Amino acid sequence: MSALKLLLITPNNPFNIFRAPQVFKIAGQLSKYMQVKSRAAFPGLNLAILAAITPEHVETQIIDESVEPVDFETDADLVGITAMTNMAPAAYKMADIFRQRGKKVVLGGVHVTVCPDEAQAHADAVVVGEAEPVWKGLIADFERGELKPRYRSERLFDMKSYGIPRRDLLKGERYLFPSTLETGRGCPFDCDFCSVSRTAGRAYRFRPTEEVLADADSLTNKWVFFVDDIINGHRQHALELFRALKGRGLRWAGQATVMIARDQELLDAAVDAGCRALFIGFETFSSPNLKKLGKPDNWQERFFQACESLHKKKIAIWGGFVFGLDTDTVEVLQKTVRLACEAKLEFAQFSRLTPLPGTAQWNQFQMESRITETDWSKFNFQHVVYKPNLMSADELNRCVREAWFEFYSTRRVVQRLGQNRPPISRGNLMLWALNIGISRIARHIARESNVRTKEMPHSVFETLHSSGVSEQRHKS
Repeated sequence: MSALKLLLITPNNPFNIFRAPQVFKIAGQLSKYMQVKSRAAFPGLNLAILAAITPEHVETQIIDESVEPVDFETDADLVGITAMTNMAPAAYKMADIFRQRGKKVVLGGVHVTVCPDEAQAHADAVVVGEAEPVWKGLIADFERGELKPRYRSERLFDMKSYGIPRRDLLKGERYLFPSTLETGRGCPFDCDFCSVSRTAGRAYRFRPTEEVLADADSLTNKWVFFVDDIINGHRQHALELFRALKGRGLRWAGQATVMIARDQELLDAAVDAGCRALFIGFETFSSPNLKKLGKPDNWQERFFQACESLHKKKIAIWGGFVFGLDTDTVEVLQKTVRLACEAKLEFAQFSRLTPLPGTAQWNQFQMESRITETDWSKFNFQHVVYKPNLMSADELNRCVREAWFEFYSTRRVVQRLGQNRPPISRGNLMLWALNIGISRIARHIARESNVRTKEMPHSVFETLHSSGVSEQRHKS
């Protein structure tokens, strides 16, 4: 009897796509860690982890559509497809094609977990929740010809003993930063617009530190992105982890809460372990939203203090901001961009509020009949899929678009990174190259959306320019 052949697929993820503009060739000469000819930013670990716990006799292949096409002529016996909400239509279409060709298909992922009945129509089996606890049983059922229509674990994955993810099955050379690492899951915060606490649990679960170290030591590219939702969520664990990572030659980035900037011992340990950049969800400066999002009343002051503390440690900051909360106005969003620039954030992203299914935000907007879109592919933070409260959808789209253009304008890049002085260090040159590249990508997206910047209405941000120096309008 021939070995079972398994094909695992991640559909194309627009958030992960990376196309290097010409200017990135400069960055490629500045960092030996960056693969600027890549097609995507980071490889996901979910399928590589599943492959690691798949029985050894199973012949396994992974395809990430962000970096390579899906092979519909595969001779695989079983096809597993994972999807977030915006990827669900593509996942369903793939599943339908494979089933038409006689393949058995399993669907899983965050969207399938919150919409299992919808997914069931496109699959022979669906996995609700984390796949790791049920995966070996699912494979055994398939080999016996007893595949069940639905698998749901009675518990969350304990994060222990899954070994080294099968990165050998990934096209590592096709990612900007090929090394990703996981140390824990879960998030105790319960933001209305976030699905993490509802799908990964509100209690932290940690991978044993010795397993993390073994995984880190196996990496050939030592610039690592930690995929944990919050790397500093559990202080004692983070401190133990950082101290254990010290001296291993890593340079890393991760997602953290702003509290890491107020904890000097933890911050020093992170820097000693190789921390060079952090993504922090600052979300908003709208006063009515602060308490709801767990922010203190003096959030603006805390924001600047945190940025100063991190910059003193030479940690680059990627700030995340959500536009379109119910108390947001055009003026509030203008202020958000101005503060992000004044804090000299190295990077920022400005996302449209997106009520993902399964979240409290989705439930609220459903009850209020405010969901305006049924196409899941548009739930990608680049479309307004609901009725905003204090502005129109057009105004919200315009604010987001202008936020990207303003933050990554040449004038702002000079102010944020160079303080009107030419960059002289290799690190600063790389930051400049990345900022200019992001600016070009933002303009490309605008052109694809039939929004040519030279045809745009008068900039809402010009009211913020108090210097009296006129800025050149955005060019296509």
